This record gives sequence, structure tokens and C-alpha cells, in this order.
Amino acid sequence: MTCPDCNYSIRMKIGPYTGEVAERFRWPDFLAGLEGLALAVGGAGAQVVSAGRNRNVRLTLTCGGVPVELLVKAFGRESGLKNFADRKRGSKAQRSWEAAVALAGRGVGTPAPVGYLERWEGGRLVESYFLADYLADRPSFRDALIALYHDDPDCARCMALLEVVARGIRVMHDAGFQHNDLGNQNILLQRDGAGGWCDPTFIDLNRGRLHETLTLRQRARDLSRITLPSDFLRVFLEMYWVAVPCTRAKHGAGQVPPVDLLRWEARYRRMYAVHAGTRRWRHPLREARQARRDRGVRGYPDVKDVWIWDERSAQAISVMRSRERTRHYPVVRHLRLVADTVRVLPRVMKEYPALLQEAFRSPVEFANRVGMALDPQPGRHARELALLRGLGRLPVLVRFYHHENRERREFRAKAVLGLVAEGYPVSIALVQDRRAVREPARWREFAGEVLERVGGVVEMVEVGHAINRVKWGVWDFRELRGLYEVFGELRQRFPTVAFTGPAAIDFEYPFVASALRELPKGITLAGLSHHLYVDRRGAPENRQGRFAALEKIALARALARSSPNCADRLIISEVNWPLLGTGVYSPVGSPYVSPGPRFNDPSVSEDDYADYMIRYFCLALCSGLVERVFWWRLVARGFGLVDDTDPAAWRERPAYAMLRAFLATLGGATFESAQLPVGARNGGDTRGVYAYSFVRADGERVALVYAHGAPVPFAFEGRFVGVEDAFGRMLGAPPESLTGRPVYLRGVGACR
Repeated sequence: MTCPDCNYSIRMKIGPYTGEVAERFRWPDFLAGLEGLALAVGGAGAQVVSAGRNRNVRLTLTCGGVPVELLVKAFGRESGLKNFADRKRGSKAQRSWEAAVALAGRGVGTPAPVGYLERWEGGRLVESYFLADYLADRPSFRDALIALYHDDPDCARCMALLEVVARGIRVMHDAGFQHNDLGNQNILLQRDGAGGWCDPTFIDLNRGRLHETLTLRQRARDLSRITLPSDFLRVFLEMYWVAVPCTRAKHGAGQVPPVDLLRWEARYRRMYAVHAGTRRWRHPLREARQARRDRGVRGYPDVKDVWIWDERSAQAISVMRSRERTRHYPVVRHLRLVADTVRVLPRVMKEYPALLQEAFRSPVEFANRVGMALDPQPGRHARELALLRGLGRLPVLVRFYHHENRERREFRAKAVLGLVAEGYPVSIALVQDRRAVREPARWREFAGEVLERVGGVVEMVEVGHAINRVKWGVWDFRELRGLYEVFGELRQRFPTVAFTGPAAIDFEYPFVASALRELPKGITLAGLSHHLYVDRRGAPENRQGRFAALEKIALARALARSSPNCADRLIISEVNWPLLGTGVYSPVGSPYVSPGPRFNDPSVSEDDYADYMIRYFCLALCSGLVERVFWWRLVARGFGLVDDTDPAAWRERPAYAMLRAFLATLGGATFESAQLPVGARNGGDTRGVYAYSFVRADGERVALVYAHGAPVPFAFEGRFVGVEDAFGRMLGAPPESLTGRPVYLRGVGACR
């Protein structure tokens, strides 16, 4: 709110007090009510909003015969030294008034100032009050964050909240005001009509200072008081810097925050951490009283327990930067990883070269090898199911999330039963959140409910999700052991269910080895399921050291073969590439697209995505080392075969058409042999032509060929009837050269 007439104020004598009152409140009845302010603030008609050394009281007075609600801040008595200083600089009440008048006059959100009153006795300030309009239903930024963390951990809503507050602070700073006590509790918010937040309002202004323009250092000092997990803080600072054009300062906007701003912010944050950490020693009695008042009041969860779901990218997000996460890892986690790696390494390295030698040497029936993940949701499942039918009867994976409500789980269960009734082989995954890890009884109840509904009809049940990523809720092996205790109970209740796991992600196999050891005694997994991404290397043939996709697959299979707790089967239960230009809907763009250039971005174009998908399927499945690959997923804006950006008109990406052609041509075929570039199976150069030979059920032989690296002139030794492109369209003549996009040679070996 603004107060256009606040500047028309004069210092007044009101009963025992002196001070100032905004012109619109200088009515006799209102001024008379202020004469007994001390009694009114302590009376039965006053409502204490917050207690402590300084008290905030909601009070109703009449002004021109009309009741007005005020927020009165009654400041506690200060030491003689501070009284001496306040004689020159003004009391806290006076400074609050002057700051509020200045902010209101510059269009910055603050409760409209009403006035201030103070009473001095000699050199001591015995009473002082700041009065402002009372704003009903205005929770603080702190309250809003706590509610989101505990009750509604949704990433989009968190980001919207951060952006509203960041913009508000930027406006305040651009107006030349440095708050100097900008804690989350001193920023009030209003609900907008859509359930979000708007109109940040700044309170507790007595420490503030007005400047012509703020330096980066002054801005940083204010920002260092904002309490957020470290990655949320990174996002918040970026939002602050790009929020609005800087009209009163020399610093530009629309770019990444300056290094000096970040350095000063980090420095002041460290200083404030020391200051806050020693407060109980400096003010033991005050802190003890505050602790008693806070007892039973819900506060911020421990940062390790902050779990946020992002529906846009379909993942939990990390709220901490890597350095902060590392500080929270228990030492035993690192020791276990080292010890278990040493323990399992001899057996794994014995199996690994043998598996590489076995790769591509045996026929592989492709039926039911290519799987697709779905995300059944009300209002869209029918369209998703129609797209699935366009690909044929391929295996399906459906996830059940612990954080979702029972209604959503029931919808997923009905979708699974419907898919099975249509003849689809269905597997499910049970996905934990932080609450599931902290409350094992809830996790057991959840798993039991899901399997009661669908356990008798599904092929496999993957238990746990990305357990080596702490953003999914698991911080150490003790917690993982608690999560896996559900296996014993589920095995007894559902003896025919085939369980897989441990569902770790990426090329982090030491964690897989350790996770397999946490399975309850007597539990053997029906297969090792793993989320094997290679997107950060680009093409699946690209290497990470000596390991391309094939070598990573062989090493994962060696882990399965070497473990007494797991059958010798490997299922890749999640893989895709993030798509360029999809912003926060991409797994690597969420939760916020930072300004400025991106480095080491694994995002790819839709064309490359489609090519890499087909090549990944061939490498994984034709090798014979992987039983099944589930693609994540059919419909998703940032990573799916179908783009759902327009809710009314979903768009099939090239990958959808290419997979449809791939399955129509080879889905029921048998892989026979492969010709790979020299060195492709022994850690050497993988550049060159890849050729996979298949025989279809009707006896036709088909070769799928492409080139990794630079284009290679087309030269195929042998007869073939025709050439189809990756979409199954017949070409009039063979291509002049092979590229990364696969083509099909039809009727290989047949006469023209």
C-alpha cells in the first residue's frame, strides 16, 4: 500500500508522547485514543501478534467515528548507551516511521505508516511505538516456505514464490533502500487469485537506510539474510538480478549476477552465520525465552529433509548445491563405497571381459525387448493410450509415487489393469520420497496397497528409485536398509512377484554394489534394474574414458552376475536424452533456466534424440547383455517421444515415428550378427559404420546401418532389395553416405 499524504506530517504532542501522525489520521477521537496507548496495547482489546523483546499488537481505534485496525509495534527498553545514540539518530520507532514514509512514497510495498510515538524521561526512552495499517492474512515469506516444505512440496509453486520475493527485493533496492534486517520473517505476502503469491511487503524497517543508489556490497548484505537451501539461493539470486531493469542504479539487469555481488553475499552470509550461531552465548536468557515460545511451533525442516517434486520435469529436484550436499554425507557412506568396491572388484573384472566377448555373438529375439514408460493421469491417459497402441503391444512400465495421494494411485492401478487386459506386459516401479525413507511404516503401507491392487498381474516390480541421488530422499546406507526392509514383508505377502532393483542411476556402480548388500537376508532380486544414462557424452557410442554405452552395460551385467543377491539379468528401466529448448520441463533445465550461456549441457535436438534412441536400443539389446530397455517416456514436453506443450494438440516428435518404424520392421525379428568398427568392443576407436543384421518372422533379412562420427560413403557388400529411411519410407536409391541416422536395408541377400 502507498500513503500519498504521509509526507504532510508534523511533530506533535499527544498526551505523554511526542511523535508524528499521518494527516489522514489527525482526527480528535483518534488522537485521544493514542493518549492512552500504553494501556490500550496491554488491554483486553489488544491482540498480540508476536511476543518477545519487541511486541507486535493488533489494535482497533476509531478515526472520525470509523473503526480502524492498526499494527502497533511496541519497542522494548534499550541500554543507556543506545538511548544516547538514539537521541541523535532517532529512536527505532522514529526510524521505522521515516523508512516507511520513504518506501510508501517510492511505491515499495510496506504497510501504510500511521505514525510513531515515544516518551522520554530524562535521557531514557521509556516507551516507543510505531503504528501502521494492519494487514490481515499476510503470512511471511518464512511461513509460506514452511508450508510448502511440509504440506505442498511442489517445485513450480516454490519457484513462483521465490520469483515474487526476488522481484520485490529488487524493486526495494532500486528505490535506494537497504533494509539491513531482511530476514524471511520480515517479508509479508498476499495471495493472488490463482493460489500463488503477490505484493511483497517489507516490515521491521528501523535498521534500514535510504541511499541515492545501492552498491553491490549493500545489496549483497541484505540478500545474505535470506534463508534458503543453497541451490534455491542460487536461483533466488539469479531471479533477483534479472527481475526488473535497474532504474536508479548503475548496475544493469538481464544477465548473470556479477561476481562481486556473489562474493559479498557469500562473505556476509558466513559472517551472519557466526553471529547467529553465537547468539545463545551472547544473550542466553533472551534466547532461552525465545526457545520456550517456539516450542511446538512448526519451523523449517532440516535441509536434508527438504524434498521437492517437480511435475514439469517429472523428478525430485536438488535443493542443495554439490558442496553443501557433500557436507551432509556421513563419512561411513564414503567408506562403504570404497570397501564394497574393493570387495566386489575381482569378481566383476573377471566377468566383465568375458561379457564383452559374448556381446553380439548370439541371436537375440527382439519381441518384448523394447519397453515404454507411461504416466497415467486423469484427463490425458486416453490420448496416451492411443499413442501407445500406435507402437504395438510393447512392454510398459508405470511408476507409483509415494508422495501422490490415494486417488492418483488408484487411477494408476486402474490404468495398469486396463493395460494388462489389452495384452500389454506391464511392470511397475515403487518410487520413494523423503517421508517414505523417514517413516518406513508409511512406505510399507504404500507398497502393500499398490501390490494388493496390481501385484498379481504385473511382470516385475522395481523397488526404489535413483537411490544414489540424495534428492530422491536416501542419504546413507542405514536409510537404504530401512527402505529395503519392505522386501521381506512383500515377499511373504506376494510370493509370486518378481522384484528388481536397486534402480540406481548413471555410471555409479560402486553404489550399486553397496546397495545390493543392503537387501534383507534371503531376498534375491529377479534382475538388476538400472537407470543407465549416457546423455552427457552425447551419442551412445561416445566414451567416458574407456567406457561407452556398451562397456557400461557390460559392467552393470557383470555386477548382476557377480552378486549372490541378484539373478543374472539386466533391465535398463530408465533412459532418454533431454531436449533442447524445453526449459524447466527438461531434467537438466529444472528448476530454473539460468541466464547466460550454459556449459556441458547434454540437451540435444529432436532429430539427434531420435537417432540416439534407436542406436541405444540396438547397442543394448543386440549385445544380448540387456534383457529389456524401458524408454522414459512416451509423452513429456522436455524428454518424451510426444510433446504435450499444447494441451489441446499433442505433437508427435520424430522419435515417435522412428520408433514406430523400428518396431514395425524389427520388433518381432531376431538379431543375428553385427559389424562394429574396429575397437568398438575393446575400448578403442568407435568411429565408423555400425551394421546390425536381423531376420524377420517372415524370413526377410534386414540390416540396420548408420555411421558414428563423420559421414561415411555408402558401400555395402552384398545384395539387398531396397533401402528405407529411419521412418520406414522407401528411398529411390541408396544414400550417397551414411550418417548418424539409421537406415534399413531390406531383403538383404535376396536377388533383385
